[in-house]
Amino acid sequence: MQVFTGTDAIFPDTLRKAVVTIGNFDGCHSGHQEIFRRTRAHAARIGGVSVVITFHPHPASVVKGITPQLIFTLEEKIQAVEYLGMDCLIIAPFTREFAETQPEVFVKETIVRRIGASGLVVGHDFSFGRKALGDIPFLKRMGSKMGFFVECVDPVSVDGQVISSTYIRKLIQSGDVGAAARVMLHPYRITGHVVHGMARGRGMGFPTANIQPDKALLPAYGVYAVLVSMGDRQYRAVANIGNNPTFGDVGTSIEAFLFDFEGDLYDAELMVEFVDYIRGEVKFADKRYLVEQIELDCRKALDILGKKVS
Repeated sequence: MQVFTGTDAIFPDTLRKAVVTIGNFDGCHSGHQEIFRRTRAHAARIGGVSVVITFHPHPASVVKGITPQLIFTLEEKIQAVEYLGMDCLIIAPFTREFAETQPEVFVKETIVRRIGASGLVVGHDFSFGRKALGDIPFLKRMGSKMGFFVECVDPVSVDGQVISSTYIRKLIQSGDVGAAARVMLHPYRITGHVVHGMARGRGMGFPTANIQPDKALLPAYGVYAVLVSMGDRQYRAVANIGNNPTFGDVGTSIEAFLFDFEGDLYDAELMVEFVDYIRGEVKFADKRYLVEQIELDCRKALDILGKKVS
């Protein structure tokens, strides 16, 4: 897959007969996957290339001045777009100036002059440009005038629920990581380095890795069945997100106990996939009860994970 940052290096003969889709595509969920599928199908039909245009940073951080809690890092998005078989990814730097661009200017200068698009495939709620004036009726008018086709892809629903990035974020924040995983390419992931903690787990027979996450979006406080990857090895594990109320700690921590692992994890980079929710966080009256519960949590996690290791 070709990856471009901006469009300065792109000319009409760079991407021949391009069929383009545009969006943030945070999480690359089943709705996004359908858009990509249609884009690839159109490109194959005309002997062209499938192109994704996405934005970095997220438009909300520029337009609204907030830091959104995203499902994907930029690197994860790049990997997902490539995995889904797209030919080219254009990462458009999103600036205040870009946000004020008139939709007609963007279509003429980027979609037509730079990319030379043969077609556009967009989601049902797509809009862009200044005041979001670049909606689907606008695109269809421009397509008729400039010589490219436009397809609007219907939303994907599961059990009556339209799948969207906002919906998936809510699932993750509520702890329903299992439901989120069913409409994503893989379970929700965080990556982080192992830092020194209080070593309480080791004293109770469950040495845990304290992970400094790379994302602001975290599942709800509680205990989860997870898969932990380190390099090319993957381990079944149980993880806790919370503030350790039994010990009166302050601040959120992420701790993972890896089954079938012995050794030192300090400073290692781990990737944690949240497979399913086990229980909420509980304050125990005595450390003995906590140990008993951890033993139950471990059995439950192993039951959920089965042989999901590679």
